[in-house]
Amino acid sequence: MTRALSWPEGLSDETPLPYRVWRVLDLIDGQLSAAEVARLAGVGEDEVLQAVVEAAGRAQSHQRLLRPVDAGLQQEITRLLGSLIGPIAGVIVDEALEDLGPEPRAGSLFQKISQELEPQQRSAFAHLAREHELA
Repeated sequence: MTRALSWPEGLSDETPLPYRVWRVLDLIDGQLSAAEVARLAGVGEDEVLQAVVEAAGRAQSHQRLLRPVDAGLQQEITRLLGSLIGPIAGVIVDEALEDLGPEPRAGSLFQKISQELEPQQRSAFAHLAREHELA
């Protein structure tokens, strides 16, 4: 018998996922195998496994965005942003944190910083943050 699938660690109903992934994950109950989930979803087994991998990655990203901003995270975000826009990055990060008040979360900080960037910078910053597993 093949191994039953389980939801990836950290995945919850609040984790944002595309419909194509939720459609598969909704069938995972800890008892069905990938082949059985694939049959019920009307997709290939490889698509089921890809959905589980994508859900795991998105769950980790979601958890990172919910974490509080500490001095180390602030420094790393400033460094990444500085690699794109130069020394003004420190000012942008400091002002964003001031606007967010006490105990800001990483996701709120990224969103606030992104409002200050041009579209190309915003895209590059998001890519860097994901690449460095900050977002």
